[in-house]
Amino acid sequence: MVSNEDIIRLQLVNGLGRKTISKILSYIENKNLELNNFSDILKLLKDMGIKRLKIDLEKIEAEASVIFECCRKSKIKIIGLYDEKYPQKLKSIEDKPLILYVDGDEELLNQENNIAIVGSRTPSQEGYEVSSIFAEKLTEEDCCIVSGFASGCDEAAHNGCLQARGRTIAVIPSGHLQLIKNNKVLYNMIIINGGAIVSELPPNAKAEKHAFIDRNRVIAAISEGIIVIEGGQKGGTSHTVKFANAYNKPVAYTASFSCTGQTSIFNNNIEIIDSFEKLVKFKNKSCKKVLDKAAAQ
Repeated sequence: MVSNEDIIRLQLVNGLGRKTISKILSYIENKNLELNNFSDILKLLKDMGIKRLKIDLEKIEAEASVIFECCRKSKIKIIGLYDEKYPQKLKSIEDKPLILYVDGDEELLNQENNIAIVGSRTPSQEGYEVSSIFAEKLTEEDCCIVSGFASGCDEAAHNGCLQARGRTIAVIPSGHLQLIKNNKVLYNMIIINGGAIVSELPPNAKAEKHAFIDRNRVIAAISEGIIVIEGGQKGGTSHTVKFANAYNKPVAYTASFSCTGQTSIFNNNIEIIDSFEKLVKFKNKSCKKVLDKAAAQ
């Protein structure tokens, strides 16, 4: 097995992306190769004939050392693909994260009562309030609320959960230390209340455009169901829904969202939540689907 440290080093190789690294790791597994250090892995890359790589070993080691030290100082856990604590729900998707950086309770990622609430960064006043109220109600129903820590609907969902003294998971598109600069109060409240903040990127990494889409696939994968408050045809909300559909996760919309006429872009079988009764029913259906799947296996 390749260590977490060496997977991180592979991610620092200029020219290697997540999908290529996944193929390399699968090759190592299938061939049952014993690689004792990173030098052995670099030799394998050369033998495999992977082109367009720019390998500066000194730079890689320096950058890796900074990552390891940041995680140690900030008490951010590194969870790799081969670790026992790696979430089973993420193992089941094709484009799985290779490394997760987690501050807080990583066990939340394995729970079977996670419901995601997502939506616009600039919702209406009604949308913001609905996001918060639904999160609070679901928390009272023993759910863990998953969202993306963005302003607007995400922020409202996290705060609604915290208002009910619940635990919430924030899946973020940057490193943890970058996030703290943006909203230190919410970050600390999530951790204090036993929640978790999760990223695929090392602590000091800034969010790049592709990272937001990557973040949304993780939100969909670790959640039993997804509730859309407000959003549009483009952006994070639509990506999250598309991933949810690909992973066969239930998706529901609020009444205010359905009025915008945007729901037709996602699917033809629209489930609208316009009452607490329907909200609880959606939660029960989403979580039961997971239990039924587990029982079948």
